[in-house]
This record gives sequence, structure tokens and C-alpha cells, in this order.
Amino acid sequence: MKKTIRYILLTVCVCVFCYSAYNLIQIYLNYKKIDDDYGEIAKTYTEKKVEEKESYLQINWDELLQRNKDVKAWIQIPNTNVNYPVLQGETNDTYIHSDIDHNELSAGSIFIASENEDPFNDFNTVIYGHNMKIGGEMFSQLKEYEEESFYKEHPNFYIYTPDGKTRTYTVFSAAVVKDTADQYNLTYATDEAFESYLKMCKEDSAYDTGTEVNAQSQIVSLSTCTNVREDERFLLQGVLTATDGGED
Repeated sequence: MKKTIRYILLTVCVCVFCYSAYNLIQIYLNYKKIDDDYGEIAKTYTEKKVEEKESYLQINWDELLQRNKDVKAWIQIPNTNVNYPVLQGETNDTYIHSDIDHNELSAGSIFIASENEDPFNDFNTVIYGHNMKIGGEMFSQLKEYEEESFYKEHPNFYIYTPDGKTRTYTVFSAAVVKDTADQYNLTYATDEAFESYLKMCKEDSAYDTGTEVNAQSQIVSLSTCTNVREDERFLLQGVLTATDGGED
């Protein structure tokens, strides 16, 4: 009887081990695919250029847009893993679990809110990306902005657009918010309403960056899950501080 029980327990343990090993292998393969796919995209369509100790990108827009016309921009946070094409679908579900070629991928794509009618010219352009928990892919590293020291090392992020412009955004807020927070508002009836909104964002930030914002500001909000509560998001917000190149 005891031998039978030991045999059953051993069998259960082996099954649990095999199942766990299988899941770990699947997770590894999934993350490897994410790295391989997006690494291939970056290698194929971008080239680094260095100017005054800053690393910028040159994007092959013609070929990238031939691959998918929904690509609206490229986002880069220097010296991090954030280096991805930015898409915009008909709905916010279009690219949440789909890659640039519309293939199913758990990491999905980095994408602009479908409600943004004129991305990067609207008052507030919202960009979503998954927090992948392990490996730092997609928008996982945004959470590191909870620490002021990380912000000081990475105060700016860059948005490249098909018109040839490079837009520099300087961080003015880094906060944990609800997924229904007012920070996700895109339109404002008056300058006063927008200024009130910006004041709220700065007050909710984990620290004061000292970056000035006003009614004429154009901002970008980068959003990802916290992986702590389902209804929480980490929101990194930057204000446009420079625009280089492009067509007039």
C-alpha cells in the first residue's frame, strides 16, 4: 500500500515537473520570438546616427510603410529596450495581441490610441505597450521611471515620424494611475481646462522633474500595466521640447 502511494506521489510530481518545464520552455520561446521579431525589424528599418553624444535613428520609411501602412511613428528611449515601430489600428484591440504583420503575438505591438485623430498634433497622444514582466521587452522598462534616478539618466524620449521629423519629449510626469484616470483624456474645451489637466498630472507624479508645461504644450502619454493590480497603469508623460528635420 505504501509503495503504491509513493508511486502515485512520484508520478504526480513528475507530471507537475514536466508541465512546469513545458510552460517555462513556452515562455522562453515566446520571449525569444519577441526579441527576434522586433530585433529584425529594428535592424532592417533603422540605422543609428550619433550627433553631439546623442544617438538618433534614421528610419527607412518607404519600406516600413510598404510592410504596414498603419505604422505612424517610431519610438526610442536611448539606452533602454524601447526601440519600436508605433502603429495605430481601427480600434485599440487591433494590435494589442498582433504584431506588425497582423500575426498573433502575446506582446502585441506598441500602438497609438485609436481615438487620437491627429497623433502628435493632438493635445495628448496616448501610446500603449505591454509590460512583459520578464526581459524588459515592449514598455516593461517604463516602470523604472518610478525611481527619480532612472528619470535623470533618461529624461527624454524620441518620436520619429514619416514626414522626417524627430520630436524630442521631455518627461514631466511619472505616475501610477487607474486605467480610467483623467490622465487619459485627449480633448479639452478650453486652455484653462488643459492647464488644469497638466497641473493634475504633475501633482500625481512620483517626483517633480521641473519640466514646464502650459496650454500650448503638446504631450505624449506612454501607458503600460503595473502587473500589480488589473485596474492600475503606469503612465509616463513627456512634453514636446524640440522638433528637428522634416517637411515644412
